[in-house]
Amino acid sequence: MKTESVSISNKNYTLYIQYQDQEKLRLEFNRLTQNVWEFNFENYYQSGFWDDSCILYSLFDGDTIVSHTTVSLFDGNIKGKSKKLVQLGTVMTDESYQNRGLSRFLMEKILHDFKGKTDGIFLFANETVLDFYPKFGFIPVPEFEAFQTFENLDFLKKTTKRKLELDQEADLKLFEYLVENAVSNTAFPTKSKGLAFFYCYANPEMGYKDSVYLIEELNCAVVIEIQDKTLHILEIFSPEKTNLSEVIAAFDDILLDEVVLGFSPEQRYFQYRPWKDDDLQLFVTPELKSVFEKNSLIIPVLSHT
Repeated sequence: MKTESVSISNKNYTLYIQYQDQEKLRLEFNRLTQNVWEFNFENYYQSGFWDDSCILYSLFDGDTIVSHTTVSLFDGNIKGKSKKLVQLGTVMTDESYQNRGLSRFLMEKILHDFKGKTDGIFLFANETVLDFYPKFGFIPVPEFEAFQTFENLDFLKKTTKRKLELDQEADLKLFEYLVENAVSNTAFPTKSKGLAFFYCYANPEMGYKDSVYLIEELNCAVVIEIQDKTLHILEIFSPEKTNLSEVIAAFDDILLDEVVLGFSPEQRYFQYRPWKDDDLQLFVTPELKSVFEKNSLIIPVLSHT
């Protein structure tokens, strides 16, 4: 944990960084998160999968948290080059402390701390703050969703699936192994074991704990959703490069019209269409601008914070 006394607009605050092991501070952070975003991080912490890739930056007024930004770190490989990427998320300020420059202070502090240490930073902003992030050099870029109709897919190899029961130790250990050793299947990889377990294990209310399947023939775990005859493949975890058509073949026993990917595939037999997550706009730093403008990409769904 790092602690720093700061003054913003002639008022004193305490900045706490990476303090999740301090119960009193963590529970106060959870309180504000629950009030603003209607979820909290306590199950994530108690699961034991909260690692150093999730860094809390919070301003406190005495014992009360008043403003916060979460920094998430990712290892990636874009066009054969290793990349260190950062996402900013869970941005929030207590209603009674808004318009005091607290979010600006946190943004400037984070950008200072990570200057020269990252190959790009990205974040999602709702329509109320679209003018805020460009002040710090962030640029809005489009996202594109990969999809294909089932009638245009060839299933050359039949595969089978079984649901992983993550409350059973053997299945949990198997899933952990596949996540830890996963190679990228995406053109914009954001590998994070912590976030994988945040979505798929620690927070059942996120909807994915019961959505993880093992395809034994391919040595992979697949996170899926099925809605309105559409198969959504949110993520694939495998220590080997995986043929997507063989993954999809495991679900051809279900009446489906379309498959949609929650990531940008390296394989090119998919179509693309513009995509937005509700009212959220993706912003990136200049280092990532051309990557998104020249390619049809999406931030992997299970990487959102």
